[in-house]
Amino acid sequence: MSLVSVMKRAVLLASLVALAGCATKVDTRVDKAKVEAGLQQYSHLLVAMDSAGIAAMFSPDGEVTNPRQPPVKGRADIQKFIASFSDFHVISNLDVATSTLIDGNTAEQLGTYEQSVRSPQGHLFKVSGRLEIEWVKDTSGDWQIMQLATFPSPAPTPAL
Repeated sequence: MSLVSVMKRAVLLASLVALAGCATKVDTRVDKAKVEAGLQQYSHLLVAMDSAGIAAMFSPDGEVTNPRQPPVKGRADIQKFIASFSDFHVISNLDVATSTLIDGNTAEQLGTYEQSVRSPQGHLFKVSGRLEIEWVKDTSGDWQIMQLATFPSPAPTPAL
C-alpha cells in the first residue's frame, strides 16, 4: 500500500470520526407546542369535569399519582376516579408549564396548578400545587399522558 493511499485512508477515517461526533439537532418546537396544547386541553376538560375526555388523554396504561392516595392506573380507573368528584364544581383551573422537555417520543412537563372549586356543601376552596407530567407519543403521532403527578400545597384555603 502506498503512502498516498494510507494518508487518504487516514484523512477519510478522521473525517468519519469527526462527523460521528456531530449530533444532529432535532427541531422539537412542533412537539413542544403539541404537548403544551395538551396541557391546556386537560385544563379545559377538568373545568368541564369531562371524566371520559380526561381519561382519553392518557395512554392505556397511564396513571394519576398524588402523595395523598394510591396511584390510579389505566383509562377506566382514571375515568372512575375523576367521575367520583362529579359533585364538586371546578370554577377555574390554571395549569402553567414552567418547563417542557421533549426527548424523542417522550416529554416531561413541570409546572403549577391553581383551582377554584365549589364543594358539594357549597364551600369555595382554592387549591394549588406543583404538577409533573410524563407524555408519550403514540404510533399515530398523538401525545398522551403516561403519568400525571400532582403535589398539592399544604392545605386548601377557603376563598373569601
